[in-house]
Amino acid sequence: MRPLVFVVEGRNDQSRLKKLFKDAMVVTTNGSAMDESQIELIMTLEKTHDIILFLDPDHAGERIRRLLSKKLTHVHHAFLEQKDAMSKNMKKIGIEHASDEAILDALSHIKIEHEVSKSDINMSFLYDMKLIGHNKSQEKRAYLSEKLKIGHVNGKTLLERLRRFNMMQKDIEEVFK
Repeated sequence: MRPLVFVVEGRNDQSRLKKLFKDAMVVTTNGSAMDESQIELIMTLEKTHDIILFLDPDHAGERIRRLLSKKLTHVHHAFLEQKDAMSKNMKKIGIEHASDEAILDALSHIKIEHEVSKSDINMSFLYDMKLIGHNKSQEKRAYLSEKLKIGHVNGKTLLERLRRFNMMQKDIEEVFK
């Protein structure tokens, strides 16, 4: 296995990871202010390291995750639940606010993104499973995404992640049994 590089949004996230993993290599994106030189650095590191995107479970974190996923060819993902990333005053969300246990749990469920999907999941299947297009779809997606450790998703993002992570219909059906 190649050495790991964690990609996080800010210095506080970096400090939290360094507290748990002293020798970890961590690159920050400076939040939404990520510029082309940071993207190039991460792309260069990808040639010799496994890149793990461990970004805040908010809109900005998802935006950065999408952008980097398009640029990288061998990307890994770790997702922290929103409820686990809330600050004590419930006004901020980020990795820096998560407990050690929540961070370790998220990192124990790293998902590998595959360039070519072998998934048999499609929109029709998601509709049949009532994960899209039904009254309780949002609740069902939240339950599924928490069980699979794939982060907060809407219908379109759910399909995309399930396919990129090579999940199969039987995997989804098993969660709901």
